[in-house]
Amino acid sequence: MEIFFQIPELLSVSAFSALVVCSFFTSAITAAFGIGGGVALLAIMANLMPAAAVIAIHGAVQLGSNVSRLSTLRGFADWKLVLWFSLGSLLGGILGARLAFAVPSHWLRIAMGLFILYSAWLPFFRLAKSRQSIAFLGSITAFLAMIVGGVAPIVYIVVKDFFDDRRGLVATLAAMISFQQLYKILLFGFFGFAFNSWWGLIMLMILTGHLGTMTGRFFLERISAKRVVPIMRVFLTLMALRLLYLGVLE
Repeated sequence: MEIFFQIPELLSVSAFSALVVCSFFTSAITAAFGIGGGVALLAIMANLMPAAAVIAIHGAVQLGSNVSRLSTLRGFADWKLVLWFSLGSLLGGILGARLAFAVPSHWLRIAMGLFILYSAWLPFFRLAKSRQSIAFLGSITAFLAMIVGGVAPIVYIVVKDFFDDRRGLVATLAAMISFQQLYKILLFGFFGFAFNSWWGLIMLMILTGHLGTMTGRFFLERISAKRVVPIMRVFLTLMALRLLYLGVLE
């Protein structure tokens, strides 16, 4: 147990504790509003962890969070969309993982900072409602996910028009992102990322993320996402600007 719950050498006790707590709140945000928590957690992790470890650890934690969310809403997911999305994600993930290991850490911080700013303020592209477009979406976003992490907002914007029921959207999005995060873990492990010293943090963040999902689901149909968006934009902007500052200084 002592080995399992050891704090990674590259993290302080305060950073370790903050990440575990933040996993609860960001999972609650995503469960309640369908989007936002993953990018918020990415921004927090990128400000507290080594850049080279952020994408891999974020992927593992988000896999647990999304599987937890999916388990409570799996009956509402559109599995045909998930299938085509996951097939496209495999190709994009392989290409993106190779590039991620070739990029210096300060460029990773800058890329994450720019992407978080983009997620907070600019509109995403839209695609036609077809199997080919969903596979293309999976490929492009999986490629980006290997480098900048939280691409769920892009997927959300594109697929939200497919659903009238908010539960179906949240469930399908959780399934799509789960496949991408699974690919991320497998590919990062294949290319040499050492998960060994991080499993304690990952499991604790998954646990608090699951509790956050249970809490957030209670608010799924009770609170409008419009109330949260302005606050999230300000928070993400501040986190992104700090990442850009750190990236330039490295």
